[in-house]
Amino acid sequence: MRLIAFCLVAVTLAIGAPAHAATRQIVREQRTVIIHGEKETWRLIWDGKPKTLCGPDDVDGGALTCPCSGWAYAERGKLSLVRSRGKHDIDRLDLIPLFGQFDYPSEAENSAYVQRWPPKKGDFARAIDGDPTLTAEIKKRPAPVIMNFADYNRDGLSAKFLVQVGTMPCGKHQFAAVGITKANPHLHALASVAHPKTPLMMPLNAWQALLKSPDPTVVSIWDCGDHGSEERREFVVSADSGDIRVKDRLFSCPADNQPEMLVEETDE
Repeated sequence: MRLIAFCLVAVTLAIGAPAHAATRQIVREQRTVIIHGEKETWRLIWDGKPKTLCGPDDVDGGALTCPCSGWAYAERGKLSLVRSRGKHDIDRLDLIPLFGQFDYPSEAENSAYVQRWPPKKGDFARAIDGDPTLTAEIKKRPAPVIMNFADYNRDGLSAKFLVQVGTMPCGKHQFAAVGITKANPHLHALASVAHPKTPLMMPLNAWQALLKSPDPTVVSIWDCGDHGSEERREFVVSADSGDIRVKDRLFSCPADNQPEMLVEETDE
């Protein structure tokens, strides 16, 4: 049974503190959600004006390089996910602790970061050619939607969404899923059965596999020869009734005509 409904509303407005206050809260994105028949507002809120990261003023520098993959063109700062009913905030999750465990742009330390303006094919060439209109044009692009709700742990409640929290060489994006579940009605990052107190972070294809089937699904994570790797890595992922299980398997990369060998298997 469908338990959640949502709509997209304005993505940039000031809330909370008055204009003269020391810290101004800025909404990055806002959604209206129906949870078990109750109307809620979910917002991604910056505490103070965010700084740019891999910004549109650095297109021909670092914005389109591997460390910035997925974050061209982003903003960074203190970012929280907030739930409200009526005029009252009922729940808040600081997103900063989810970041910093994988590769990331060096200036992003101790902050959360999400894409603000999407890159387009041709941006780099325009930057190299010195197009004076490029930066202003990028800043007119609509913000990508972050809160794309889905039921990643298959508990019947589509009240979770993915946030890119890191990248691995080169451009292998890593995501955490945040939201609420039937087992935990407070905002949190989803975890696996094996590590219930640690946020689960996986590539996009692993999270997508959870949506397609409750049965165990093999997902390729790292191929032989990728960045000189001498081992192949895969996840076996499954989710059912709110429980997520992930097996991390590492295989040898044998010479031609030789069988590969399972080197290690652990529960993520």
